Amino acid sequence: MSDVDEQLSVTARIVDEIKQKLVRVDALYETLLAAPPLRVPAASDPGFQAAYDALDPPRKLAYDALQELRKQESLMTYTADDLQDRGKRRMVPTKAWLTDNERKILARAIYLGIAAVLLGALITAWVAVTLRPLGRLREAARRIAAGDYGKRIPETGPAEISDLAREFNSMGRAVQEREEEKLRAARLAMVGKMAAQIAHEVRNPLSSIGLNTELLEDELGDSASEARELCRAIHTEVNRLTEVTETYLGLRGGKPKLARESFNAIIDDLVDFVRHDLATRHVALETELDPEDPTGNVDANQIRQCLINLVRNAADAVSAKGGGQVVVRTRGERGRVEIAVEDNGIGIPSELIPRLFDPFFSTKERGNGLGLALTQQIIQDHGGEIHVASRVGRGTTFTLSVPTG
Repeated sequence: MSDVDEQLSVTARIVDEIKQKLVRVDALYETLLAAPPLRVPAASDPGFQAAYDALDPPRKLAYDALQELRKQESLMTYTADDLQDRGKRRMVPTKAWLTDNERKILARAIYLGIAAVLLGALITAWVAVTLRPLGRLREAARRIAAGDYGKRIPETGPAEISDLAREFNSMGRAVQEREEEKLRAARLAMVGKMAAQIAHEVRNPLSSIGLNTELLEDELGDSASEARELCRAIHTEVNRLTEVTETYLGLRGGKPKLARESFNAIIDDLVDFVRHDLATRHVALETELDPEDPTGNVDANQIRQCLINLVRNAADAVSAKGGGQVVVRTRGERGRVEIAVEDNGIGIPSELIPRLFDPFFSTKERGNGLGLALTQQIIQDHGGEIHVASRVGRGTTFTLSVPTG
């Protein structure tokens, strides 16, 4: 039994005793009130006995009840005082305990208040740090709106913020690519307009110059070797200018005329056409064709023109290295045909690769920068893609991928 339970038990016993005494006192009050004694001296007075004997029996009982009542009331007063003292003694440690608890509760409330303030400050700082990337997103959005499509933001922070930054960067790259494609298309459109003027102003005069040069060469005798050499040089330059004119005109080629064609047959025909010319430049042209002979709905003339551009570029890279090999491969896979033109030439620096398909950009001194732009346009018109991989000093691979359907 605990101390509190013991104290409660003692208090309950004392209260029961007081209740029992009150019951006995009620009977004494009834006897006293029935015939209250009057003018009875105190017990210590000499005349007490005579006065007591003079009382009639009811008054004697009342007097005895009075004396007993006084005795019982004195005992009850003592018991009540003892109960009160016990209560006071219990209240002192309880009061001290409550006072101590009050101080502890006050201290804890102060500590909790300070902790709440610190926690609020930490949460505020965390929110500020967490939302800081949103400021960078807003600034980047303003830059893109102003035309700075190359702006990128760090993909750091909480998962949601980093995902948003990643999607934002992806959007920026997509917008940049579309703008570059629009610029490239505008340049090609400008070249297309120039092509019509070139065809009108240059093509016919070049044909006349070439024809007259051939006639002049035929009229010269065998003794005029120097004059004949000059004619042949003029004829070579006319052919070169005609080729440039045809290249410009090719940029206006329009939509491809699709037909079911064998890619292996297109490549075989191309190889027979350029193999001798490449051999004179110490370039070996090889093929690794898919034995399944993949076919597709393509414009054979346009695909052949693309491959001629790529093979000649590869031959130029190999010749610049002193000789080497060019390999053309075909492979059919999952509704598409891939054609790869690989060389072991001088390669292309990585910083120049993104600009290879821009009109008028060329890595060659005498290049006009239109061959790869024309090739890309033709492949895109066929619903395909073109990719390039290169290592300086090791060679370059151009890969065309077009659907077969």
